[in-house]
Amino acid sequence: TQAFGELGYRVALGSVAFEPFANLAYVSLDTDGFTEKGGVAAMSGASGSTDATFTTLGLRASTMFDLNGTSLTAKGMLGWRHAFGDVVPEAMMQFGGGSTFTIAGVPIARDAAVVEVGLDYAISPSAGFGVSYSGQFGDDLADQSLRANFN
Repeated sequence: TQAFGELGYRVALGSVAFEPFANLAYVSLDTDGFTEKGGVAAMSGASGSTDATFTTLGLRASTMFDLNGTSLTAKGMLGWRHAFGDVVPEAMMQFGGGSTFTIAGVPIARDAAVVEVGLDYAISPSAGFGVSYSGQFGDDLADQSLRANFN
């Protein structure tokens, strides 16, 4: 289950648009328990639930340039994300009658800087090409991606 909401207000200052924003996201994951067959090597896992809420405060900016009848849009975003709740995903496991143990996933940073930059080029009124970079940076965390799209 997930829910998401955002508030923002766009302000144009000359050829540049700025949009301060605040968003809230809630994510909940429920997993069923399981039991494998296969003797002492058979694993079982307990059912569990992970719930996390994220808030992000930030600023988006964009500007458009005319390139011989087509447009190039430069855009960016800088924000601060805070995570509440279950920030360390965990699962309780057990091998065929043995002691239970906990498996922990990669923790979610409680506080992270988020950044996005990109360019969109309108090749024609019905076709465009875009490239963008996204990153999240927190304590012992760096999550980065590059994306290209054609539509």
